[in-house]
Amino acid sequence: MVMNPFLTPRQYYQLHGMRPRKRFGQHFLTQAATARRIIESAQIEETDVVIEVGPGLGALTQFLLSKVRSLHLVELDRDLADHLARVTHPLRETVRVHQQDILTFELRSLSVREGSRLVLLGNLPYNITSPLIFFLLESLDVVKRAVFLVQKEVGERLTARPGTKSYGVLSVLLGVYTQAYDLFSVGPQQFYPPPKVDSLVVRIDFPELQSMGEPSFERFRTMVNLAFQQRRKTLRNSLKSLGSESMERAFQASAIDPQRRPETLTPEEFWRLAVSYWRIKEHYGSAQQTPE
Repeated sequence: MVMNPFLTPRQYYQLHGMRPRKRFGQHFLTQAATARRIIESAQIEETDVVIEVGPGLGALTQFLLSKVRSLHLVELDRDLADHLARVTHPLRETVRVHQQDILTFELRSLSVREGSRLVLLGNLPYNITSPLIFFLLESLDVVKRAVFLVQKEVGERLTARPGTKSYGVLSVLLGVYTQAYDLFSVGPQQFYPPPKVDSLVVRIDFPELQSMGEPSFERFRTMVNLAFQQRRKTLRNSLKSLGSESMERAFQASAIDPQRRPETLTPEEFWRLAVSYWRIKEHYGSAQQTPE
């Protein structure tokens, strides 16, 4: 009988006389059935290039090893990265451990080198979820799919519908550029140590998009950010810094009532308004500063 080289969190920390590091937001998934379900949700193909974000002690990793030709484990905790490197050493032809922050990882370089769009999975700490989603959106042409286990409150923001309290900038951006789904909840008892909140598994599909033209992602993000900075204001007031005359023309061209509040607009309506605005800027020009 071959022993499983992947230790449970309790085994690992008892062996090393340590505790999970709070500054890394470490809560390790312990339920194998849930780990398998997360991987199944990603619909991974053998030819996929997979990045696991924050693999920790390998709760997902151990079930990924036999599924893909190229697996990259990106772990910030040096001790855990070293441990994973030792455990996966026999599979070094297909598995590579990167001891670094995922937000510094060269997604595009890896995609070009491997000749494939990327699939990302991971059990994410609370403080990295939003920055990571923005990071993926900035490289959306090289990402195929992401399946993440996140704090439930954060996950609800990713898939929120207009008119709800959770609806905001990320809801709009994901609604325009991707298809995002909440899949299933995971209770605190499935982690070591258990968090104080429920978690949610979300899946984000990144379609193979050609260029969407203007506005660019950064320009569109700027408009949506401005709209939600003071979400109780009307669109006319929150977007006036983009140029009152141009915005008024854009409201008319897109048939968007400027008296509406941002949380009432669908992602499609936000995109329509942004497209109208940038067409007007191109056609009429302006002496006013435009966001870059």
